[in-house]
Formats: sequence, structure tokens, C-alpha cells
Amino acid sequence: MQKSKKLLLIGGSKGNVHLLNYYNLISSYFDEIIVVSDFEFEACPSVLLQFEFKSPIALVRHVKALRKVIEAFQPTIIHVHQANAYGFVTCLANQKKAPIALTTWGSDVLTLPHKSFLHRWMVKYILKSAKEITADAGYMGAAIEQLIGKTEVTIANFGVELSAVEVSAERAPLIYSNRMHEPLYQIDQIILQAATFLTHHPGWILHLAASGSQTTKLQELAQQNLPNGSHEFLGFQAGADNQRNYLAAQVYVSIPTTDGTSISLLEAMAYGCIPIVSDLPANREWIEHGKNGLITSGDLSKDLALAQTLNIHQVQQLNKQIIAQRATKAVNQSKFMALYDRTLA
Repeated sequence: MQKSKKLLLIGGSKGNVHLLNYYNLISSYFDEIIVVSDFEFEACPSVLLQFEFKSPIALVRHVKALRKVIEAFQPTIIHVHQANAYGFVTCLANQKKAPIALTTWGSDVLTLPHKSFLHRWMVKYILKSAKEITADAGYMGAAIEQLIGKTEVTIANFGVELSAVEVSAERAPLIYSNRMHEPLYQIDQIILQAATFLTHHPGWILHLAASGSQTTKLQELAQQNLPNGSHEFLGFQAGADNQRNYLAAQVYVSIPTTDGTSISLLEAMAYGCIPIVSDLPANREWIEHGKNGLITSGDLSKDLALAQTLNIHQVQQLNKQIIAQRATKAVNQSKFMALYDRTLA
């Protein structure tokens, strides 16, 4: 009799849908799934636990709580997202009872190890404890190898769903940004750097979706620096609403200071926007400057003007090919399921 396939999926989901997207991507593989997070998760049975710790006492408490969940559920695989507090508590609680798959998200292996000796030790401990490791960009795989030496890293992202919608080259004069309103994503710089372009191009509108700890401050900044009627804060946009925004906009902007492969970038490419992105290794794995988008010069007003010189139809056709070959849900689902096959074998 075949053993039941049981997944304990661990990670955070506040303010984004990454964990939900991943659950939807791989849920058909397993007989049972329980999600453990410090935020509400309603798609399947879940357990609400804390992971962030500021003292050894808090760490011990979190580890004991997760250990009870592991002992009660008896997972065949534990898949934890991010090599930070989530990964550390998970590895300590597991005690090698079940194989661990680890999905890194970017800052956990790119910036966290450089904060202090202890952070670096923690990230390395998590990476070495995992039987399988995934990253969504090749350069993240290289960063992981710099930390722990040569190791197998599966390069896969959560994929985009290619809906049967018409992607038209006829676009409204709209600039779309849907990254979170947190310092990492530099929404303040989008506002400040786009001001000149919006001043000299009446009729163009900057649509800022999402939300975060800086939303109020960003609204005030936009009010002070952008022409009247040239911007709108849309709030959190999901599903069909997010898709409509992509399909309407000429340009998509995302300029975080660090990032892995951004699903929102892949969605923007799939739905026909001209992407303008920060000069990061992960972005250069998807965007060739001047060909299928732009790598920002550091002056968004100049970038927006340059975007008008690109042939949007050619950009759309090229990005459609790239997404179909490397970034659909089907392509990436097969990678994660092959990873689970190896783990169970």
C-alpha cells in the first residue's frame, strides 16, 4: 500500500499571495496539506504559530509549538519558504524527522547573511539542513553556493497563469506599479523620479496598487510632488483586477533595491506591458535592455520617455515567448513535483 503523501507547508503570507500561489501550484500532488504560518491562511487546514523571535526564550517557545505540530501530523515532506526565522524555527523543530525542502525568496540569501555573523550562521545552518533547495533566479543559486559550497539548487518560480485574453498593443497612457509599500520597493523613488515625465506629459497617469506601512506617507509625497490628476492609489489588487491593470497599462515599473524573480514582473511581461525594472541580476535574467524592456538608468522620467520609442508590439511578442518557455505555472509545477519525487524516493 502506497504511503500517504503529507505536506507541512510553512511560511508567511501577510500582504502578498505568494504562499497561496504556491499552495495552488502543488496541492494536487499531496493527499494532505497543513499550512503553518504566523498569518491567517484559509485555503486549507492551517495552524497559526509565531516565528519571529527577539530572545532565546521566544525561540524555544516557537520551536516547541512547531514540534508538536510536526509530531501530530507526521508529514512526509516539510517545505519551508525562506531561509530566515521561518526556516530556522522549522529546522530546529524538525529534528530530522522529515526531509525539508527550502524555497528561498531573495533577501533571505542575498542580504540577511550580511547583517551579522549570527545571521550568516543561521542562514547557512538552514541551507545545510535542507534536502532540496529552490531559488527563482540563477544568481540566487550562485549566492547559495557562496554560502555553503557547491550544492544542487532547483531554479523555479511560482509561475504565471496565461489566461486566454487579448493582449493589445493599443494601450492607455498608464504607468502601473503593484509592489508593496515598504522601503525595499522604493515606491517613493517611483513617485519622485516620475514627476518630471508626468509634468511634461499631461494625460499620463501613475497607478500605484498594493499597500503597506508607508502608504500614508507615499500618498502625501505624491500629493506634494505630482501634478493634479496624474496619479491614483488603487489599494490591493488581486486576480481579475490586477490582470485588468496590466492589460491597460503601457508601462510597468518595479525598482526594488534587491529582489529575486518577481512574479509581478512575469505577469507584466505576460500581459503586454513594457517593463522598467531596477538593475538587479535577477531582472537581467528576464529583461534585455532596449529589447523587451528597460533596465532603469536611475532617472525614471528619462526611462519613461525612452519606453515610448520601443515598438510595443515587438516587446509583447518577445515577452510572450519568454513566458511560455520559462515562466508558466505548468512549466514550474513540473519542476516542483520532480523535486518532491526525488525527496520521496
